Amino acid sequence: HLLHWALHEVVSRDASQRGSYVGPDKLTIDFSSAPITPEQKRDVEKLVNEKIGENSPVSWTEIPYAEVRKRKDIIQFFGEKYGDTVRVLQIGGEPKALDGYSMELCGGTHVRSTSEIGPFRIVKEEAIAAGIRRIEAVAGTAARNWAEQEAARQQEKLEALARKKPDIPPLTAFDSKTETAEMLKQLDARAAHLEKLELQVHEWEKRSSKAAEAELKDRAAQIANELAASHAGKDFCVAEVADADGKLLQAVMEALKPKISGPIFLAGAKNGSVALVASVPEELTAKFQADKLIQQIAPIVDGKGGGRPENAQGAGKDTGKIEVALAKAKELLS
Repeated sequence: HLLHWALHEVVSRDASQRGSYVGPDKLTIDFSSAPITPEQKRDVEKLVNEKIGENSPVSWTEIPYAEVRKRKDIIQFFGEKYGDTVRVLQIGGEPKALDGYSMELCGGTHVRSTSEIGPFRIVKEEAIAAGIRRIEAVAGTAARNWAEQEAARQQEKLEALARKKPDIPPLTAFDSKTETAEMLKQLDARAAHLEKLELQVHEWEKRSSKAAEAELKDRAAQIANELAASHAGKDFCVAEVADADGKLLQAVMEALKPKISGPIFLAGAKNGSVALVASVPEELTAKFQADKLIQQIAPIVDGKGGGRPENAQGAGKDTGKIEVALAKAKELLS
């Protein structure tokens, strides 16, 4: 009832209820409305908690439905069939005087005062149909349970960020005696802190990625120069690159292409895995094909691969067979 009233106060008087669920674990309310903004959601939640904190009396009374039909301040659901006598739930005002700030027709059970509800938190707001939104919320014990689960989710998020950037500081812990309302406030503060940390980690990752990319290009250019010098006058290049994965081999191959007029075949090993790359100038693909080179040589290192006639790559597991693989590449390109 408080949530329905708050939606009218904050979102729109036309935000009419289309369904609801109230259980021990959560409550939901479906209502007709355009999407609500984050600010509106916070304002609705704040207003509900304010009314809970006021400890307003909750009362109900039965009156003839004919009297209700005359009053626009008592919410009734058009399309519903009511009997001659109806039950009106009132929050605030004098008990049973029908002068509360929230009054609706309802036959359910209720608290005697709003403070019995306990802390309230909206946990989800989403569309469920065209023009129909659903709010899911928790209160009291359910809010405490949700808060504890949310704290665990926040810790998991922090640990994921720390795996990327180990110097991230820990989150402030909750005391088991922390009141639910205070815990919810602290969760909001932690969420804002995590959002800032995410931005910091993202920026750090971008800077690290750019630095690593520049370092990779510099190393690849140096290796390419050395290979070009050692293969001067030859019509192809077959070589092993020390401590190289597929990414480095690709960079070396790209740096080598302007320096070597013929096919290029490179192999490298890192962390127990073999990487292979092959490149053939387009004008030579009638004689040699990079994908066929990889397909023939990759099995030697217990691997496989493929690609196109101009460029191909592969991977394997047997680092001890790299020399054999290179010898086979030289044989095929001779």
